[in-house]
Amino acid sequence: MKNNLQILSLMALLFVACNTEAQRYASEIFTTNQLESDVVYGANVDPFSMSGAAEDPATWGAEMGALNANIDNSEPFPIEFFTPNAVLPEEDQTLVKLVSLEMDIYTPPADDDVTERPLIIFIHTGNFLPALFNGGITGDKIDSAGVNLCRQWARRGFVAASINYRLGWNPTSTDPDVRRGSLLQAVYRALHDTQSAVRFFRASAVDGNPYGIDPDKIVLFGQGSGGYVAQAYITLNDYIEEIANLPKFIGVDGPYVLESVDGDIDGGPGATRLPDPRQEAGISKEVNMAANAGGALADISWLDPGEAPMVSIHCVRDPFAPFDDGTVVVPTTNENVVDVSGANVFIQEANDNGNNAIFQDMPSDPYTDRARSLYGETFDYILPTQPTITVSSTPEGLFPVVVPINEPIPGTPFFNESGPWDFWDEPTLQAVVAATNAAIGTEFNADELHQQGLLGNPGMSPDKGLAYIDTIQGYTVPRIIAALELPLNVEDELVFESSTSIYPNPTKGELTIKNDEFIIQRVELMDITGRVVASEVVNAGIHTVNRQDFSDGVYLLNIYFDQDSRVTKKVLFN
Repeated sequence: MKNNLQILSLMALLFVACNTEAQRYASEIFTTNQLESDVVYGANVDPFSMSGAAEDPATWGAEMGALNANIDNSEPFPIEFFTPNAVLPEEDQTLVKLVSLEMDIYTPPADDDVTERPLIIFIHTGNFLPALFNGGITGDKIDSAGVNLCRQWARRGFVAASINYRLGWNPTSTDPDVRRGSLLQAVYRALHDTQSAVRFFRASAVDGNPYGIDPDKIVLFGQGSGGYVAQAYITLNDYIEEIANLPKFIGVDGPYVLESVDGDIDGGPGATRLPDPRQEAGISKEVNMAANAGGALADISWLDPGEAPMVSIHCVRDPFAPFDDGTVVVPTTNENVVDVSGANVFIQEANDNGNNAIFQDMPSDPYTDRARSLYGETFDYILPTQPTITVSSTPEGLFPVVVPINEPIPGTPFFNESGPWDFWDEPTLQAVVAATNAAIGTEFNADELHQQGLLGNPGMSPDKGLAYIDTIQGYTVPRIIAALELPLNVEDELVFESSTSIYPNPTKGELTIKNDEFIIQRVELMDITGRVVASEVVNAGIHTVNRQDFSDGVYLLNIYFDQDSRVTKKVLFN
């Protein structure tokens, strides 16, 4: 009964919480956004696709030298370095293989009059393997969660970029040393690629600023495995102390990551890493904040006083990225890989170090109140060796997500939810699987992937995913605003917000909108895709919206006043 009440309370919070939409950044002030897809922000070596060649630099040093010459002369890389050898004549085949790094950039509409806007870089999930190959459905810059987060950020007035980064490691090796080493190298490559993305934007800001960013206001947001990258980005700053001398990062042959081979922690070149010209030009990689949904920190010793603030939304019973101190388990094989610290530990440490001090006095709102109500609480846990888990006492910046224990196969913890914000379309999955199998001869089964995904995300749907994304935004965005010291004119907007009421909500039929102080000019109802389904001129202080034939679900009701002010409230038709 207690669990059911918790779920009902959370759903009520997600569906009927309201906010003021006329405040830039704090809420969506636009109904549309622009998208530029597949923007190339760099290219680099993909050691994982080079088979045994990567183990012997002497065999491909000449090719690396030629590629370095291309960089020095500002010339494009020859196409054969990007092309699988299987489709090339033997004389054109290369030992070195490159990956083109691409991103999708979301910006406010073209008529936005702000020309220097904060930037949020989104780092997708996927266990550092491509979708399908990682045993799951997600793992790309076009995953539904990332697309919707970025759209919403752009409609709030931010610039958002969802990046792809280099993937590949060996999760199926029977040697735990190989699993751990290849995974850490994959994280390191993703870290470098994220640095390249930050430098790309910072360079663009002094070269015409085509995306209209403020180069001094940059935030990273990582989902799942992308969360590991985001937290490593702001905490890893000393190779010797934080990698080379930590036992868990040292294998039988020495450190898993070698600066001479993999490049230095600031993005400099190594034997298997080409230099980033922007890094060599002195362009900064610094960011103002890191946030994640479902990630962890590689080692708590990395976290030092004075580093950027961090925010985390994390499922308390996440079976893969531990909420507390624990071991990363990769869904591809359900094998243990490396010990890490979860958000319950590193967010508390960030507070103890003073890094999250800016969040201490955040005002009350439904999301902040919900998070704080869980601090210090103890919950049943999913491991026989750990029957309970307790949320830290003062982890400001942590939103613990509490969902019921989920064990469709009794005694198996791996179906507990780790990403309830994820959702997918089954027909699209069928088409992607069919195309992949036809192109490269794999034998993925879309039905099995879909059913496996549902076991770990019961009730998966756009409504569910977007409701959790509302929580991510509701909790994270105010903290981004605080960390970036963004201007807000909240006083006037709160007057409209506090004087506007809607009832009943949820409703099965009519919905009344009332404001005793201001004239309502018009109202607009949008579905969860952002499509306007009804619009009416009002010019009165009270108005009734008829449900008509709208289906059950969550809608956004935009209420417009004079002086270009607008309040948006969530409505649930049931």
